[in-house]
Amino acid sequence: MLLFFGNKIVKVEILDRNGSVAVTAEKGFVFPKNIESDDDSILIIKGTSMREFPKDERIHVVATTKAGDRIKYPGIVTVSLDTQLNARILKNRDTEVLEERRRYFKIKVEEKGRVLFVVRDDETLRFEVPVPMEVQDINIGGVFITSDYVFQQDDMICVDIDLFVDYRLNAVAQVLRVQKDADGTIKGYGCQFQGLTASQEDYIGKYIYKVQFAQRQKEMARDMDY
Repeated sequence: MLLFFGNKIVKVEILDRNGSVAVTAEKGFVFPKNIESDDDSILIIKGTSMREFPKDERIHVVATTKAGDRIKYPGIVTVSLDTQLNARILKNRDTEVLEERRRYFKIKVEEKGRVLFVVRDDETLRFEVPVPMEVQDINIGGVFITSDYVFQQDDMICVDIDLFVDYRLNAVAQVLRVQKDADGTIKGYGCQFQGLTASQEDYIGKYIYKVQFAQRQKEMARDMDY
């Protein structure tokens, strides 16, 4: 069983039996503190309009720490309502650390961008007018974007993102996940960068550091007000 070594857990995701993200929670969840013991470890997530699972459905729980580590645990659903999900984390050798670049963890942002073209089934569609998109989060490995254009899983897209006033990131990304809500409405696209240069990785890292620094300054200012 892999542990978190005291790192604060800031996000949990429930993956269905197909590996798709079915539930995401950044608040309103209780992650078990007895994960290293032999007792039952129950994850509790409370929310609204959550996807419901059959009792005893096999799932995976992905827990993200403040340090950016993501660990995937096998689990089984014990209670599933549209307002609450309980899952028992199974303690076996299937626990794994997800292989990701962790020099900089993923951060939430609101940056504008554009899609210049998309490659689908070996055919390239170049847009006369770039398709607007919005970046919701980013790390060196990829981005989560929203757009009115409907992309498909495995699409290769060329994105153009304003990270700094004087720098625009132009890169190719593969659509790995089309994220939908319980009603089937598309909420966004999880994309993985392909073939970034060292310079591009460096600029993304500098951008993330800049955002993290600004966030820490705000947190310190709030703490001083108390």
